[in-house]
Amino acid sequence: MPEEWLCMECDIHIHFKLTLHNRESCIDGIYKPIEPTVCCIVKDGTYCLVNQVRLLPTVRPSQLCTCDPENITESAGRAVILVCINGRYDLHMPKLLCRLCLAQWTPDRSDLIKRGYWPATVNAETLFSVDVFSTFEEMKTVAPSLSRQAFLRMLERRTSHFGRAGKIHGDVFQRSFMEYTFCQFQCDKMACVKQFTCPACTPNMLALCADGNRKQYRFRQSKGSEEPYFDGTFIAKDCDVHHFVEDVQSKMKSTAGRGMCGASRWSAARETARRANNLDEEGLEVVVCRHGVLLKALNMYRGEIFAYPLFLQKELQAATNGQFYCTDIACKYWPYLEKLAVSMVDLRPLLEMRPFLSVMHAKAHSTKCEITWSGRNQEGAGTTAGEEVEMVNSYLSRSALTTKYMTKSARNDMLTIHAIGWNRRKQDGLHLALSSRYVKTFQKAQEESQRLEGLSRELGCPENMVQQWVHDVKQWAADDSLGTQRDDQQNLQQSIEQMFLSVHQKKASLYTQTDSNKIRHLRRRKLREEKKKLLETIKLYNEQVSNEEQIDVVKVESRLSVVGGDTGADLIWPWEVHSSESSNILTKKKIFDAYMSKMRLQEERVIVVREMRQHCTYLRGLAENIRTKMSEMSAVRTSGSLSEVGHRGLQCLLQKRLADVDEKFQLVCASYSQALGPNAASLLEDWPQEIPECQTELDESSDDSDFEAFYFGQLFLGDPEAFPGQPSSLSSVSWVFPGVSYQWDVP
Repeated sequence: MPEEWLCMECDIHIHFKLTLHNRESCIDGIYKPIEPTVCCIVKDGTYCLVNQVRLLPTVRPSQLCTCDPENITESAGRAVILVCINGRYDLHMPKLLCRLCLAQWTPDRSDLIKRGYWPATVNAETLFSVDVFSTFEEMKTVAPSLSRQAFLRMLERRTSHFGRAGKIHGDVFQRSFMEYTFCQFQCDKMACVKQFTCPACTPNMLALCADGNRKQYRFRQSKGSEEPYFDGTFIAKDCDVHHFVEDVQSKMKSTAGRGMCGASRWSAARETARRANNLDEEGLEVVVCRHGVLLKALNMYRGEIFAYPLFLQKELQAATNGQFYCTDIACKYWPYLEKLAVSMVDLRPLLEMRPFLSVMHAKAHSTKCEITWSGRNQEGAGTTAGEEVEMVNSYLSRSALTTKYMTKSARNDMLTIHAIGWNRRKQDGLHLALSSRYVKTFQKAQEESQRLEGLSRELGCPENMVQQWVHDVKQWAADDSLGTQRDDQQNLQQSIEQMFLSVHQKKASLYTQTDSNKIRHLRRRKLREEKKKLLETIKLYNEQVSNEEQIDVVKVESRLSVVGGDTGADLIWPWEVHSSESSNILTKKKIFDAYMSKMRLQEERVIVVREMRQHCTYLRGLAENIRTKMSEMSAVRTSGSLSEVGHRGLQCLLQKRLADVDEKFQLVCASYSQALGPNAASLLEDWPQEIPECQTELDESSDDSDFEAFYFGQLFLGDPEAFPGQPSSLSSVSWVFPGVSYQWDVP
C-alpha cells in the first residue's frame, strides 16, 4: 500500500537501503514515477531531479578487518544490471574499504547467490533475481505457449511503468534460466527427488502408454552447436536412438507403406518413412504411466515408425516391471515385435508384456480387432484407457509454438523443464486422483452390475449363459477367415466401411467443431452428398452378392440417423460374420461389452488399492533413505567433492526434504483413509507382502458385495496365504486413521 508523502531528506534517508522500492514524485503539479538513481533537491529556489548513486542490496560482511569500524568507508563499485519481477534496475556494486590497512571487499559469486541473485556472466555484470526464474517457470508450466519474448516484454513494460529505462537481453535471460533450472534439478537429485518416477506405480507398473506427437517438430533453420544441460535426462540421446533404429532395420527387411485396419489407414503403423525436407526433429515420442506421469521420450526424425516405441519399451520394461504396453496401433505393432524378436534376442523379454490397444483409437479399428486387442477386453487391465498419453501430448503441443524456433539444445532443455513441471503437478495431486478414482469406481461397479443383470433379462440371456456368450464373441473375433472373394467386392467393402465411418464421424462432430450456422449448412450439404454416394455403393454391392450377404440399407440409415447412443461405431458388416450363429452375434456382443465393463471395474478397485499401497510404501521408503543418508553424512565432516560449507548445506537440504516427505505421507494417508474407510488399515499398516490378487475366479452372477467380501476378507480376516506370519485377529491391529471424519470400534 502507498505510504504518505515524504520530504526530500526523509526520501533519501529511507530509500538509501530500500533501493528497490518504487517511488513517485509530484513537482510543479506533475505526478510521475521516478527511478532509484534520482532524487529531488532544491536548486535556485525550485525543485528539480538530479542523479544519485544507488548500491545493490546485499549482505555485508560482519567484519572486514581488525581495525576500528569507523575507518571503513562504503562507496560505489562497478555498475551492475539487476533484473527482478519489477523489471530492470541500473545499480552499482557496494565496495568497502579500510583507510588504515587498505583491506577491501566487494560481493563475490557466493555472496550474490546467498542474497538471491543469479549471476548471468562470469564477472556478474548482469544479475537476475531468483524469483524471476521461479515465476517464469511456473508461468511456463501453467501456460506452455508463453514465449520468452512475451515474458521479457512484460518485465520491460513494468520497468518503464515505474519510471526506469533499459532493455533486457533475451539470450542472456534464457541461458541464465537454463543454468538455474539445471542447478535446481541437481539439488533436487541430491535430495532424493525423482522427477520422472510415479510413486503409485513403483515398483510394479500396470501399463506404459506410448504415442507420437507430430506437433513437436523443429525447423532445420534453427542452428546451434551447444550441448543441452538435460542431455538424456528426459529425452533420450539421439545417438542411442539412431544406433538402435539402424540395428533394427539391418536385422529385418522393412515393408513400405502404412498399416490398414478396418476403414482406417494408420500413419503410425509403419516400419520406415522418409525425412521431411525443412524439418530437423519431426516430433516427439513419449511414454507415460496410467496416471499421466511422463517417464521417457525421444526425438522422431522419420515420422512415426515402429522402432521408436520399441526403443522406449526396451528402455523402460525392466525398470518399471510393466504389464501392458499401450499403443494406438497395437494390432500392427505386436506382430512386428514378435517377428523382430526372432532375430534380436535382446528384445525377447519385451514379449513378457501384454499388448494393449488404446480404448478410444480401438473404435476406429475393425470390430474384430477391437474385441481382440482393445484394453477394455484385456484381463487385469482395469479401467486403464491407454489414452493418458493424449492428455500429456495436448499439454506439450502448446509449447510447440515456441520450441519449433529454438535451437536443438534449447528445445531439449525447455521440453525437459515442461516435463518436470507437469510431473510435479501430477505427483502433488496423485493422492486426490486415486481417492476420487476409487470412490467413482465403487459407484460405477454397482451400476454396471445392475446394468448387466437388466440387459441379460432384456435379451433373454440366463446367468449361466453369460460366460458362453462371451466365449462365442471371442471365438467369432478370432475367426479371421475371409473366404474367397473377388477383388471388386473387396474394394467395395473397403469403400463402404470408409464412407460409413467418415459420414458417422463428421455427423457426430457437426456441433462440436463448428460454431456458426453458415458452416454447419455447408457441412450438412456435404454430408448429404457423401451419404448419397454411400447408399449408391451399398446398392451396387448388394447387386453382386446373394440375399444372405446383402447389407440392410434400413439398418445403415437408422445407425446414421442417431448421433449418440447405439451408433454405427459397433456396426458389424455381413462380410465380417462367418459363424453359424451370425444372426445373433450383435446381441451377444452387447452382453460381451457389459460383462467386460463390469469385470474391468472390479479389477480397477483392486488395482487402485494396490497403487495406494505402493504410494504409501514409496513415501515411507523415501523417508527412510533420507534418514540413512543423513546419518551417514553426520559421521563425516565432508562429503566427496563438497566443502564443509557445502556439506552443511546438503544436510539442511535433506532435513527440509525429510520434513516435506513426512508431511506428504500424513496427507496421503489421511486422504486414502477417507476414501477407503475401514478398509484403510491394510494399506496403512506396514505389511511386508504385496496386496494379493484374486486367485480364484468369482462367480459371474455374484454382485459387488460378494467381490468386496472376497477381496477385503483376505486383507482383514488374516488369510494365512495372503499375509503369512501376520496377526490374524482384528483386535491385534492398531487402527489409526489420521484425518478420518468418523470413528468406529473394534471388539
